[in-house]
Amino acid sequence: MDENTKIALERQNPWWFDKPFDTGIDRLRWYPKIKKYLPTKEILLLTGARRTGKSTLAYQVIKSLLDSNVPPEAILFINLDEPLFQSKSKDPAYLTEIIEYHRALKKPSTLYLFVDEIQNFNYWVQTIKTLFDTTTNIKIILTGSTSSLLKKEISTRLSGRYFSLTVYPLSFKEYLNFSNVHKPTTVEKLQQFNNYLEYGAYPRVVLESDNELKQEILKNYFQTIYLKDIIYPNNLRNNKDVFDLLYFVISNIAKPFSYSNIAKTLHITGETVKEYIQCAQDSYLIYTLTKYDRSVKKQLINPKKIYCLDTGLVNSISFKFSLDRGRLLENLVYMTLTKQSREIYYHKGSYECDFLIKDNLTITGAIQVTLSLKDEKTRNREIRGLTEAMNAHNLKCGSIITEKESETLTINEKEIQVMPIYEWLNEIQT
Repeated sequence: MDENTKIALERQNPWWFDKPFDTGIDRLRWYPKIKKYLPTKEILLLTGARRTGKSTLAYQVIKSLLDSNVPPEAILFINLDEPLFQSKSKDPAYLTEIIEYHRALKKPSTLYLFVDEIQNFNYWVQTIKTLFDTTTNIKIILTGSTSSLLKKEISTRLSGRYFSLTVYPLSFKEYLNFSNVHKPTTVEKLQQFNNYLEYGAYPRVVLESDNELKQEILKNYFQTIYLKDIIYPNNLRNNKDVFDLLYFVISNIAKPFSYSNIAKTLHITGETVKEYIQCAQDSYLIYTLTKYDRSVKKQLINPKKIYCLDTGLVNSISFKFSLDRGRLLENLVYMTLTKQSREIYYHKGSYECDFLIKDNLTITGAIQVTLSLKDEKTRNREIRGLTEAMNAHNLKCGSIITEKESETLTINEKEIQVMPIYEWLNEIQT
């Protein structure tokens, strides 16, 4: 192994020399789940957008291993965002050489192998599959930020050999913990929620006290995702069209769209729109929601809605925070349900309901999101949409999530629970 590689590895593995390393703040939701998979033989894959905390979670696992008296030399961490390693991404033997050199030198009884941003190595699937199939006493933990590259290869080559977890920005409970706010009063919940909605939930952003720096960090995150996870891996050449599309759809979160309508607006083809949106979805930046229909074919052709990973990103790259706060609330509810791995749709009949929750083959919940019910016209519209969805799926209870209003309604023997979003977040999130 050459000296530059040795130096890079020593820098990435400070525990070999009993040097400190930053493990950040424990994640309330993800860290316990990761620990559950450690004793298993299967590969553990942590996916998700960049900067959501995958590497920090890996460091937390490493610290827990060290605290459990695992020898430091039994832990090998390789960050493939390292420029030196990226320059070797097309060398099929490079990653194997690093791993085998370390095993031969340190001779650990069990090797804990962590590879960060695994998609940066062209031959990662072949390397990891061979390691898994031919090496005993090895536990492999991978992180990745581009689902298209990961899912395609995993489904064909690594099937049955892995567990997967998607890491998202902080939940509201995690946000309060990161902000050192414990047992908040109602006023504190409102204040903290305003910050959570405006600046989002990326861990680094939450820990930053300067609001202008928060905005700069978010813009940098968007540029990194845009370039490293959308443009480069998909070999997209027309950068301006991609940027224009992302700006347009993120500025129109929670609104129904069709590929043809976006194509007309941006003067590009519908197939190009579809391709770019899929690339953005593969980067975990945006998500699409389908109108519920018992016919799968109709679900595919009906207008969809788009949501963004983080409301802080929305505010940093599109419209100002003061505009259409209700759609930001809806985006937050969508992402919260997504973090819970719920299967969700929207309802559209004579009226509209924002979210239907499906368990197995049955719709089991209906949720409407609005900033306030104080305006009579808005109140009537939101209740009509929710009750229509409840009637369509024989639901006895439904929810309306508002910014800060609370009440219980009974309409035609159906119960509607109106609750502030910060209370709903507290109830649903772990």
